[in-house]
Amino acid sequence: MSTGSLTPPSERQTGGRMPAPGQLALVQAFVNSRWDLDCGYRDRFGDSGALGRWLAEHQLLERRARLGPADLRRALSVREGLRELLFSNNGRPADAGVVAQLNTALRRASVSVRLGDAEGPEFVAVTGGLDGSLAVIAVIVAAAQLDGSWARLKACPGRDCGWVFYDRSRNGSSGWCSMSVCGQREKARAYRARRRK
Repeated sequence: MSTGSLTPPSERQTGGRMPAPGQLALVQAFVNSRWDLDCGYRDRFGDSGALGRWLAEHQLLERRARLGPADLRRALSVREGLRELLFSNNGRPADAGVVAQLNTALRRASVSVRLGDAEGPEFVAVTGGLDGSLAVIAVIVAAAQLDGSWARLKACPGRDCGWVFYDRSRNGSSGWCSMSVCGQREKARAYRARRRK
């Protein structure tokens, strides 16, 4: 599996937003797997079988591969570690412990570089299974950090939210997944708090 073979997903977003550009949309979908917008906001990774199906549907795992409970725990550590970094993109300091768990979960994820004359480099997972899946996700994040697009992928700070959205505003100042939902709720909370004083 390689970054060159991936087709970016086009998944439904809150607030009428567009998904992140290119392969960064895959990272966005991975982190947003915590909620299934069409099935009562259940976690799409409810068990290792659901994780395996999701990874296979997104071209990150062979359909016949089987994952176990330890794989699920590692994938969730990566997902929540990435969300922590995305909260940091929205102004909240990252929890160093959560980021350390992310990097521990990625320890066995490795890639090789394939160079060509017409296209840019292609990153190929060295191993299969979950390690290969996580390696590809990590490469996409690293490339986005280098090209600057990572800073526009943010986690919504709304209470009980954390939905990941891509900030397409001119100055990169969007703070909410949806101003009409999380933004308005937070404004209402702040207003009530001021009135109580």
